[in-house]
Amino acid sequence: MSARSTRIALWATVFATGLALMPAGAQDGAQPRDVPEGFVVPGPAPTNAPESPALAPGAQPQEIPEGFVVPGPAPTNAPEAGTADQGAPASDPMSFAIAPQQGTTDWPCVQRRVETLTPAQLWAGPDLALADDVQRTPAMRTLVGTVIARRLPLAEAEAMVADFVTSLPEEERDAAAAALFEDLLAALNAERSQVMEGIERYGAKQKELATRLRQENASFFALQREQGADAAAVEDARQSMVWDTRIFNERRASLTYVCEVPTMIEQRAFALGRAISRAL
Repeated sequence: MSARSTRIALWATVFATGLALMPAGAQDGAQPRDVPEGFVVPGPAPTNAPESPALAPGAQPQEIPEGFVVPGPAPTNAPEAGTADQGAPASDPMSFAIAPQQGTTDWPCVQRRVETLTPAQLWAGPDLALADDVQRTPAMRTLVGTVIARRLPLAEAEAMVADFVTSLPEEERDAAAAALFEDLLAALNAERSQVMEGIERYGAKQKELATRLRQENASFFALQREQGADAAAVEDARQSMVWDTRIFNERRASLTYVCEVPTMIEQRAFALGRAISRAL
């Protein structure tokens, strides 16, 4: 190889080596891009990296949202439950939850059981305290006994109480209306309580009958499977089961109406109270 060829080969080698050592952005004349804030280089942390709690220069620590719980096991220096310093009493986060009243499994209706009707639910007339000074007349007592009867059409009952109020002197109407409604509500509440007690007894009997039906059903099929079972005994067991099933189904069908009676009494109390207040 001539000296000229040797020099050309040497320069080519040096030029190629220089291109390989140049950064990628410099090969095409482009400028290197800024590293975005918060960018984390993938791979293992460098050996000279600061510890994780350290903040970058100029960075502000973020506030921890209220109620935030750090995932993972509890720290070894965390205080035990009940040993923290006693400060201001914290509000109970479950203070809104109130234990429900003890119910009864003998109530067979889908309607919610409400023990007593209150004036706040039904009355929009004068203050019921006015009724304390009202003398109950025989006419008022007779009227109460008449209009609370469910056999009397509600429209007629409403007309009767309205006529009674309008027949009084105007200065006596507010007190008399309050007294009339108070007596009506007391009478309807008493009737409603009796009805609900009867419904509960009804439900208890249904539970007892359902238990007996299950026992009769099991006994009947066990008797059928016995070898050499008495045919008369099998027939008696079948007849008893059929009869009790019929009674149970008839009572269950009657529940639809029976369970509506407390609601009907409540509706009657509301309608009569509305008729009285409108007559003022």
